[in-house]
Formats: sequence, structure tokens, C-alpha cells
Amino acid sequence: MRKTLAVVVLAAATAAVAAFAVGAWSASPPTPAERALQKDVKALKAQVKKLQSDVKTLKATDAELELVALGSLGLVMCSLAITADAFQGTWQIVDQLSTATQAGKTYFGPQAPVDDTVEGQSLCQVLEVTRSQALPPTTAPFSAMLALLRS
Repeated sequence: MRKTLAVVVLAAATAAVAAFAVGAWSASPPTPAERALQKDVKALKAQVKKLQSDVKTLKATDAELELVALGSLGLVMCSLAITADAFQGTWQIVDQLSTATQAGKTYFGPQAPVDDTVEGQSLCQVLEVTRSQALPPTTAPFSAMLALLRS
């Protein structure tokens, strides 16, 4: 009796496994709509990967452009400061000459140097361009700026 019961249980278990295996292996093929969706998902995955690569490249380029823009702004601001120094030096010479030859007359009066500091640092010093209030004015600061642009 025990042997018969064991055989019946074993046969039932085998039948259950066989029925499950037949059901699992005989899944219906994907429908045309499912195939189209799978194709679209594959294409979208490729596009996302490409776009992620593009974003990484653009972020690096953006950082470089920001540095170039800030450097250019620094060069422009320093250039304006040394131009103001040259004008003020010229005006001082004009005032000296007019004072000496026109009974003390002045045309421009005292001038205050232009401030080229940003966040407590002189832009010209950062660029290693020496500003000069020497009289008469010279082109040395302009030459230093041009040398920066050549290098």
C-alpha cells in the first residue's frame, strides 16, 4: 500500500511538472504591437545613450567657454583701466603746460585712478600687466596686454 501510494504521488508530481513545463515552454510569440514596442524601446535606449554622451561633452565645453569669457572680460577691464591711465596722464601734462603758460589755468583738474579690482583683486595684477601713472604716459602697459594675447 505504501508503495502504491508513493507511486501515485510520484506520478502526480511528474504530471504536474510536465504540465507546468509544457505551459512555460509554449508561451505565445510576441504580437506585432509588442514587437514594435520592443523595437522602439531598443531605439530609445540607443538615443538616450547618445544624448547622455552629448550632455557630458556639452558640460565640458560649457565650462571651457565660461573660463574663456571670464578671461576675456578680465582683459577688457584691464585694457580699459590702462587706457584711462594713459588719458589721465595726458590730461595731467596738458594741465601742467596750461598752468605754466596760461597764468595758472587748468583744463582737467585732479584725476582719480580707475579702480580695476574685482572681489578685492586687481585684474591687471592678476594678468601681470603693470599699470603706470608715469608722466608722460607710455605704451608699456598696452604692449604687455598685446604680449598676453600673442601667447
